[in-house]
Amino acid sequence: MKKIISALLLLTLLAVAALSLAACGNGAGGAETGDMTGKKMFLVIADGSSASDIVSVTTVPLDGMDGANLLDVLDAAQIGYTESGGFINSVDGITLGSNEFIYLYTSVEKDKDVTQYALTVDWWMGTTLTSSGVGASQMTIEDGCTVLIGKIAW
Repeated sequence: MKKIISALLLLTLLAVAALSLAACGNGAGGAETGDMTGKKMFLVIADGSSASDIVSVTTVPLDGMDGANLLDVLDAAQIGYTESGGFINSVDGITLGSNEFIYLYTSVEKDKDVTQYALTVDWWMGTTLTSSGVGASQMTIEDGCTVLIGKIAW
């Protein structure tokens, strides 16, 4: 019974997130245009690296956030985090155990990791998120983008 309730909760959360994404448009514009009025992005926080580990999905309005990075988005969404040198050490109460690290995935093409070590996560509606090749303080935030913050073990 507990598994069924968890699965239904996850499906409901994904459906709400998918509807929010579908309503946001095609992702045009963003920090490059300098005008973020009326634009939004999606911030996903997971206590792991798969869809079953999702803690929250937040639609973040980008009004007044021209040139923002991921740390700015976390501040605007009032999501607690700790960081050191632009690297996130904990977020939204998720803490790290031995050999665990916060890992960032993005839909923004220019921020994707292009090395042989790049990881991907299949998201909803055919979207694949790729591990970020830049740190949180350098991430590009643009209209319609999705950023997933999760943790992985090495």
